[in-house]
Amino acid sequence: MLGVYDINLYSRGRVLYKGLKKQDISVELFLPKSRSKYLQIAKKILNKDYDIILVTGKLCLFVTKLLKFIHRKQIIFDAFISDYDNLVNDRQLVKKKSLLAKLLWFGDKFSCMMSDCILLDTKEHIEYFVREFKLKAKKIFVVLVGSDNEIFYPRRARSEEFTVVFYGTFIPLQGVKFILLAAKILENENIKFNIIGRGQTYNQIMELYTQLKLKNICFQGMVSIYKLSEELAKADICLGIFGKSKKTRRVIPHKAFDTIAMKKPLLTSETPAIKSLFQHRKNVFLCKAANPSSLAKAILTLKNNPGLRDKIANEGYKLYTATSTPDKLGKRLVEIIKLINLKSFNYKK
Repeated sequence: MLGVYDINLYSRGRVLYKGLKKQDISVELFLPKSRSKYLQIAKKILNKDYDIILVTGKLCLFVTKLLKFIHRKQIIFDAFISDYDNLVNDRQLVKKKSLLAKLLWFGDKFSCMMSDCILLDTKEHIEYFVREFKLKAKKIFVVLVGSDNEIFYPRRARSEEFTVVFYGTFIPLQGVKFILLAAKILENENIKFNIIGRGQTYNQIMELYTQLKLKNICFQGMVSIYKLSEELAKADICLGIFGKSKKTRRVIPHKAFDTIAMKKPLLTSETPAIKSLFQHRKNVFLCKAANPSSLAKAILTLKNNPGLRDKIANEGYKLYTATSTPDKLGKRLVEIIKLINLKSFNYKK
């Protein structure tokens, strides 16, 4: 596995690595951090002491592809998301018709064209990549985000108040403003909202918080992943995403998998991606996207129905153990390798 990310901070890479390690194969993680990291990656590739290369990051992929005429190994690219979709369409940090937007678009397209196999997190993302970048669907496969069950596992910590927890980076698809508006509706219902994280829209959110004069919300800022799991343990309900962008409809976020891994009831907006895996009132509770009234009503329904909360939590955990543990995702990766007929791959199971 090649990349330049921090394995302790990048959950996707950590979960896939742990998943592959649980299979009967040899897995080496190579994540150099020095200024010469891409030179080190090139040297590692030229050693040819591997059968398959799983790459994260476009520059790593470019180096790997550039040297393919020497190493002649198959390349699996964990694209995960589209940079163009993320920065242009969803976060709107780059103007759509700008030169940078065009570069991001070509970067997404050609990185996929350079790969022998592409990994994405949902069927809806595959449909977007095929449509937007004119790619062949047969070489793109779904590998769910999943959650690290050594960090996120079932437990309950004491909390004196009924607590609703959200964590995120305040990007538009998360719809944090709709959580605040729902909190305003519920300000007399003895519900505490614990919002963890910081990011793009943080300043706007704090302005809205002041305008609404909210007293039932606690902002914690950024915390370690271990502290995060401790805060989730105190939750009576964990929140997903509530934005209105098209990307919102295509993703199942990390927080959804972390929630069900901890056997907590998940409340999120109804989207095609969520409905492809979850069932309303069985292992998730759904509300309308970008709709604070619908969100507030859903929170109150769950607060007043502990039996339903327990059912959703228990069934959500069953779904996690069946589909989204590191072991399950490792097996999924091995299945993909066998499906694309990588003959150099020696799998013992």
